[in-house]
Amino acid sequence: MGFTYSALTDRKIPLTSFTGEITYSLGTIQLVITAGGIRKPVNFVVVDRTAPYNAILGRPWISTMKAVPSTYHQCAKILISYGIKTIRGNQEKARTCYMSSFKQIVSSPA
Repeated sequence: MGFTYSALTDRKIPLTSFTGEITYSLGTIQLVITAGGIRKPVNFVVVDRTAPYNAILGRPWISTMKAVPSTYHQCAKILISYGIKTIRGNQEKARTCYMSSFKQIVSSPA
């Protein structure tokens, strides 16, 4: 993403994968995220691992955004000043992105 290690805080966090493997984060970084026209600072834990995701927005972001996510409908509804905004996912783009990342993971040396 073009950030240097100096932009990270020193707070290293142990992370456990679904397989039980433990890895430590490189640190955290705060970035401003815009979703549905709302800009909010979000703390991200940075890891040096190949993954099919660029970022995972978890419960703190969902709570901060007052969002109601639906994986079934691939959308999130957020409360904004004049009502409710629906942020929709794109299944075709998500599949393409995932498959591209998966191919990189499989072809990269361990």
